[in-house]
Amino acid sequence: MNPEPRQREDYSGRQVEAAHRVLIDLGQVLASFSDCLVLVGGWIPDLLLPAADEPHIGSIDVDLALDAAKLNDGRYAELLKLLLDTKRYKKGSKPFQFVVDVDLKDGGGPIQVEVEFLAPKEVKLKKHKPKLLADFRVLQADGCGAAFRAPVEQTLKGQNVRGANNTVRLRIASLADFLVMKSHAIGGREKPKDSYDLCYCLEHFPDGMGKLAADWKQQLGEKDVSKAIGILREKFESIDSFGPQQVVEFHNSSNGDEQAMQARRSYELVQQFLKLIG
Repeated sequence: MNPEPRQREDYSGRQVEAAHRVLIDLGQVLASFSDCLVLVGGWIPDLLLPAADEPHIGSIDVDLALDAAKLNDGRYAELLKLLLDTKRYKKGSKPFQFVVDVDLKDGGGPIQVEVEFLAPKEVKLKKHKPKLLADFRVLQADGCGAAFRAPVEQTLKGQNVRGANNTVRLRIASLADFLVMKSHAIGGREKPKDSYDLCYCLEHFPDGMGKLAADWKQQLGEKDVSKAIGILREKFESIDSFGPQQVVEFHNSSNGDEQAMQARRSYELVQQFLKLIG
């Protein structure tokens, strides 16, 4: 199992490149399941905000949300079998995780990339009997249902796990829905990159924060959105609150003035977003 990253320097260029190759690989291997999958997690800002003045750090793993309603009649088992049949993917240390080793052929050692499968808490996946993988199950995550509201299809180009160039298409959570999921993550765990990702999107979305706020306002009747608003109010209540200080920890600057600036900026971004929502 890879150590849990906490700071910017924990996301090496080699790890990010390896994870991107897994993205390309999965887009090909699971192409027949494109209607059932939505990419979520830390790749969303990188893929949806490619023209930002400050490049996003990327991600070192891959998170896929499963649409359980479309995985009946044995399709869930078939999806897992496709991965196993490549002989590249194997069960990871967590029950909802696959891992794959990526050799960048750059003189360094292979890098293990984690692929995690998520689903909304309110749905159930039919179990395959006999089970293809002992103790394998998806992670039912708070806010995950937002991924399926308005996903966008994106074309990705790059090298796959074996180094071959390829072009694939993946459905990706919209930025507004990603922020709902990321808010729930901030409320449910302690991972500094969550707050970094959220604030990065608020600062660099080309259509402006007002568009993101408008999207949230249209969904105020959804429980996951109203809960996300409550989480942001609580975790970004002040400059010294959990959210801004997580951003500071992620950047890991030794300069006190820079730390203060990072905390204030993240606090102001979230407060402005909440004010726009009303």
